[in-house]
Amino acid sequence: MTEPQGLPKVPRIAYLESIRGLAAVQVLLLHFLAAFAPDLVFSLPAAATVAGFIHLSPLYFLYDGYSAVYIFFALSGYVLTRSFERNLAQPSSQILARVIRLGLPALAATLVAAAVMLMFGRANVQAGELSGSAWFASQWNTDVSIFAVIRDGIINALLLGYRGLPGVAFLAPWQQPVEQSFVAPLWTLSIEFYGSMVVLGLCWCARRSRALWWSVVLLGAIFAIRSAYICFFVGHLLAAFHRAEKPAPERKLLPVFFIVSGIFLCVLAEVWQPEWLRRLCADPTYLLFPGQFAPMQQKTFGAILVLLGIIDLEVARRFLSRPWLVSRSQLSFPVYLIHWPILFGPTAALFLLLNGVVGIELARVGAIVVGIGLAFACSTFFLGVDRRALELSRGLRRRLAGAPREMPGVASVGANRIVPAE
Repeated sequence: MTEPQGLPKVPRIAYLESIRGLAAVQVLLLHFLAAFAPDLVFSLPAAATVAGFIHLSPLYFLYDGYSAVYIFFALSGYVLTRSFERNLAQPSSQILARVIRLGLPALAATLVAAAVMLMFGRANVQAGELSGSAWFASQWNTDVSIFAVIRDGIINALLLGYRGLPGVAFLAPWQQPVEQSFVAPLWTLSIEFYGSMVVLGLCWCARRSRALWWSVVLLGAIFAIRSAYICFFVGHLLAAFHRAEKPAPERKLLPVFFIVSGIFLCVLAEVWQPEWLRRLCADPTYLLFPGQFAPMQQKTFGAILVLLGIIDLEVARRFLSRPWLVSRSQLSFPVYLIHWPILFGPTAALFLLLNGVVGIELARVGAIVVGIGLAFACSTFFLGVDRRALELSRGLRRRLAGAPREMPGVASVGANRIVPAE
């Protein structure tokens, strides 16, 4: 079937979808382990425990959800470039479409979380005290009201972010602590939204002049070098040179080095950072975007290296392109949003129930296994919300831009993604 004029066909890059799906699992595992096996997340070798050594081993990367978030951002920079470069006639339509694409699932997840909180109360408080997770007990510290749901699901999620987390620093006076969020993973969506605007601006510059584009890319990347937004510049540059679509280089040593080095940086970030990075992040200069904490920025750089290595390693591409893995990755964004209320509501209640029946250790295992299974099951229902948001955003973009309707069968890069790019 032929493409509509002006909309060149863009092949779907299957293995990028799988990377996003696996990153969603990292986030899921981080939160469930932080709740019911906190030593694996918070202990260090100084405590002389097995969990502490696991925490500072490569195994930690399997549930390092923080690094996964930065992989999401870089992937979004890539696929957003592909989407925006084909639809630049009306930039305002892209902005409104992004609001719908991100805002509808965020609001739906917040409504679900509010309903779960009404049904189960704050079971996480008692469960956290029992499991030894102060983190688990301190979350969901909010009251259920229409105003709170709207503020958290729309204003906080898309515009303000949360206090003390990466985002837009000058918004801090209006931000709430993330502990008051109904769905704490929403903190990434404000970065995703503003990062989307960065990519849109870069695509607009590329359309006008190659020299203008290079100038803005270089100056913008320097300005964002100590923030999460550097991921969007990296993703955009990779897309500009079609890095993921081109055949993987024949060399294998360099991609493997990138992956190993990236994992090393991510895992050790909480106990060690180079002096130059600590100084860079702490410098009060206004010439650079306000810095993240040095450990988080080190994870940012590590995640970028891991992604670069995967893109350039043919064996990784082949494995991640397996149909069963790609098809299940469509649940990445639903899992990312819905697992939070499932963890803090029914899973916390189940843990308390199992503790009285089989004891604390089996209760931990049972809560993790059943809770993760329940999160995936519920994500299949939430997938409908995700798809509806995608359809509405595309429809709005077509109407406002006056573009012809997209023909059936035309593949798009990443129809469903954890921090969605369309």
